[in-house]
Amino acid sequence: MAEETAQSKATSREREDRGVFYGWWIVIAGSISQGYTSGTFWQGFGAFFDPIVEQFGWGRATTSAAVSLQRTESGMISPFVGWFIDRFGPRRVMLAGIVATGLGFIMLSRINSLWQFYLAFTIITLGLSFGTFLVITTTVANWFVSKRTKAMSIMSAGSAIGGLLVPAMVWLIATTDWRTGLLAVGIGFWVMGIPVSLVMRSRPEDYNLLPDGAPLESGDTSSDGDSGGASGRRLEVTYTTKEAMRTRVFWQLVLAMGAGQLIISATVHQIPALTSFGISRGAAGMVILGVSLMSLVGRIAAGWLGDRLDKRHFIAVSFALQFVGTLIFCYTSSTWHLIGFIVFWGVGFGASIPVRFAMLADYFGRRSFGTIMGIMMTFSTVFGVIGPVFVGWMFDVRGNYREPFLIMAASILISIPLILTLSKPGAPLNVPGRRRPR
Repeated sequence: MAEETAQSKATSREREDRGVFYGWWIVIAGSISQGYTSGTFWQGFGAFFDPIVEQFGWGRATTSAAVSLQRTESGMISPFVGWFIDRFGPRRVMLAGIVATGLGFIMLSRINSLWQFYLAFTIITLGLSFGTFLVITTTVANWFVSKRTKAMSIMSAGSAIGGLLVPAMVWLIATTDWRTGLLAVGIGFWVMGIPVSLVMRSRPEDYNLLPDGAPLESGDTSSDGDSGGASGRRLEVTYTTKEAMRTRVFWQLVLAMGAGQLIISATVHQIPALTSFGISRGAAGMVILGVSLMSLVGRIAAGWLGDRLDKRHFIAVSFALQFVGTLIFCYTSSTWHLIGFIVFWGVGFGASIPVRFAMLADYFGRRSFGTIMGIMMTFSTVFGVIGPVFVGWMFDVRGNYREPFLIMAASILISIPLILTLSKPGAPLNVPGRRRPR
């Protein structure tokens, strides 16, 4: 009994000496990267859309096709990105991606023709695929299990906070020009991203730790997660990529996330749509900022509730909120409508992001998470490509943004029953006689 007490005290002292679990530094660094990327590209690129179209006279569908090209290429190379992460580690992969991203934005600031526009977007696509979301999400998933949704929520909260940069992008373009804005964004990627990439590490086991900060105890040599030893930690499933792709769960998730991706990919048109509704560009930028802040609320809620509630129910509710928010957006004609859009769309969008990827890791484990997630993103890309081009084409043909966004709202309803009817995760592979999810 005395020996057990002494061992417990020694373990406590060991944890205190280590200080903050290194996984949380990865989460913070990832959140910074997500914030900058979201504010300057995922949410902020809409601020550059109209100035570029107005200068060169390109159609909105033609210009939007570059964004769809980005989605297509990103989806096509995502499995390779996942393989590179699993094979070479996140630090090297992210560093290469950040360098390419900065170069792509600088090239975009110097374009004078459509082919140059597409070439620059190709470089940006490669850089973002290797240097931002996929590598960060994979790394965080590898460092956490029982606290995975909380970690994902904090990491993804950076994307919401990054919305603060959107009004700054609008202001910068108004006071200088879009070329100067893009040049600043490209240099900023290097200033921000290179230090962040140096923080990334592959797995806690490489540093005598287990996920969530537990010490690697004597005899616990599992590299794929929790083996359910004497410490009583949570059992974790372990799937190879091929095993995951043989399950019904995988393909049901592909369809559910893909249908939801339609509306997310169309957000590049939100600022142009708001201006077509009679909202000034400055006010439109503030609306996107409001969405980001409410998205932060949704992500915080996900971190608090995501590991406590059934993730399927949580995601279904978040999709329903996005549906309501988009309906309000389609019929915007007053400030009150904008407030409704900000609240419903922002909370719904923010809440869904961290939980969906935490659920993917819960279902298939950490061993091949990067590759599995990359392949899933490849299939989801088909939907992501359609969204921006369809909305832009509808505007060119019909002369308004209300109709295409109404169709986008209907598309997200498809995701709700697909999510709710998902099978529960199967037992770990090291438990004889138990079946995997089908």
